[in-house]
Amino acid sequence: GGGQGTQSADRKARRVEAGFVSDPLEAAWDQSFEELRLVAKANGGVAHVPRADSERVELGRWCDNQRHLEKRGTLRENRKDRLLKIGFVFDFHEEAWEQSFEELLLLAKANGGAAHVPRGDSERRALGSWCGTQKGLEKKGELRADRQDRLREIGFVF
Repeated sequence: GGGQGTQSADRKARRVEAGFVSDPLEAAWDQSFEELRLVAKANGGVAHVPRADSERVELGRWCDNQRHLEKRGTLRENRKDRLLKIGFVFDFHEEAWEQSFEELLLLAKANGGAAHVPRGDSERRALGSWCGTQKGLEKKGELRADRQDRLREIGFVF
């Protein structure tokens, strides 16, 4: 009949009020978060679902949505905190830059303060390329000031 949907909604609302069911949207978020937490646990603390993961398409979309909400400033702070605690990455470009910087920092420490990748270093070809990119961005005035400062602090020469 025509009134069935309303009856169902009323019954659901009474069950929520009575404490039988939490907010369905909150429960759905918690369920996706828990699934992602298990992924992170299985991946050594990396809460990431690759686009090619055909087993977890829905979870991947959910992750993209969390990034979108965070970028817009509409992701609730408690949710953002929970995601960060399990190793969720909101900005892959920022994360990649930080990883390369950390690698360069370790190299500088090992080389007595020289934050430099020699041209023929085939083991660190990717890091050498990253360094070249930083130099090129700095030359064009496109490297963020905070990044320039951090690089100079570890002995990087532009």
